[in-house]
Amino acid sequence: MQPRPGKFEELASLVKQMVEEVRKHAGCLQAEAMLAPDRNEIAVFQRWENTEAFSEYLIWRSKQDHLDRVYYLSVSEPDFSSFTLITPPKASQPGY
Repeated sequence: MQPRPGKFEELASLVKQMVEEVRKHAGCLQAEAMLAPDRNEIAVFQRWENTEAFSEYLIWRSKQDHLDRVYYLSVSEPDFSSFTLITPPKASQPGY
């Protein structure tokens, strides 16, 4: 996310609050806010038990007022990306 001019601290505070809420959500394994004030960037990293838990969270989050405030404080709509974690095979598995 890129905050509007003069809104970095306000958006960072809101994102920190939202991350704390995420951590309490069922299925959340990890949630972190990352700040780069020198680049005027804020990022959020989340890990989930499975796609169902993440989907349930997204539905819940879409109904919260915080998201509208994030959009207002940002230069443009935040970019959301999801990935599947590739874990190396255990030593006992072929290909290790």
